[in-house]
Amino acid sequence: MPTRWWIGCSRTSRPRPSVPTSDGTRTGVASARGSFLIPVVEATTVNRETILVVGATGTQGGAVARHLLERDVQVLALTRNTTKHESHQLVEQGGTLVEGNIAERNTIEPLLEDADGVFLVTNFWEHGYDDEVEQGTNVVELAAEGGIDHLVFSSVGGAERNTGISHFESKWEIEQRLADLELPTTVVRPVFFAQNLEGFRDSIEDGTLAMGLEPRSPLQILDIEDLGAFVAEVFANPDRYLSEAYELASDELPLRAMAARFADELGIDVRAQHLSIDEVESSQGEEFADMFAWFNEHGYDSPIDDLRADHDVPFNRFETYLERAW
Repeated sequence: MPTRWWIGCSRTSRPRPSVPTSDGTRTGVASARGSFLIPVVEATTVNRETILVVGATGTQGGAVARHLLERDVQVLALTRNTTKHESHQLVEQGGTLVEGNIAERNTIEPLLEDADGVFLVTNFWEHGYDDEVEQGTNVVELAAEGGIDHLVFSSVGGAERNTGISHFESKWEIEQRLADLELPTTVVRPVFFAQNLEGFRDSIEDGTLAMGLEPRSPLQILDIEDLGAFVAEVFANPDRYLSEAYELASDELPLRAMAARFADELGIDVRAQHLSIDEVESSQGEEFADMFAWFNEHGYDSPIDDLRADHDVPFNRFETYLERAW
């Protein structure tokens, strides 16, 4: 396919890479900072929906981007670093990399001109409470001003329940700002990601699954692939999902059952070790301690059986995730 290069200079003067022409749609790498070069690759598909995926090289955004691309949706994959390995993977899968930073409104505004919808995920762990709220607010306000057709925000399970957990409350603030805007929105509230357990891989493979869960407290978990599949389903069926919020989980297990599943998958003995909240705080910090204390007292409340019955998404059981990832 022939490739052409546009030189972009401003929001008003540059061509729009996602607008179909008689030759087809356009993919490539764009930058929202000053002048930029956009490679335009002619394709055969026209009139594809275009979704700007924030955090496309991260865990959540990457899963969403993959599932959208599987549905032949045009993905503008927002990243601050187009040289990352994950960036090249997205291009190979058919995505278009766009460089920008949601902390800087001027880098996001022109990208929204090229999008029909937006998937927004924010990062408390990298930026902290105030910056996370500010960055999320930047995107939702610009999306409202730009007339975006549909924004899907990834919040967190329990955000609406006054948990007092900082990285839950920050996302609730963004949800509240969304509620103030005339912006077609769907909120997804994922529970604890199964992929988080990969951070304990060494300990688990050595035979110990140690967490702050009490034996009586099961934990709802979500496979990241189910999040990606659900968000793609939401964008494909806006009339069904607009103005709704969904707490998403794939399975629910107590600590001992999780350890048993790991043992079955790895073929080794894996014991469950309950850590006190003080031990969690000492090893992982106050934020994790607050979260596990809430897990033990309240916990997530996703209607897993209803999700499986009502939506065209597998909502993989824990062992299915383990078979794929471990």
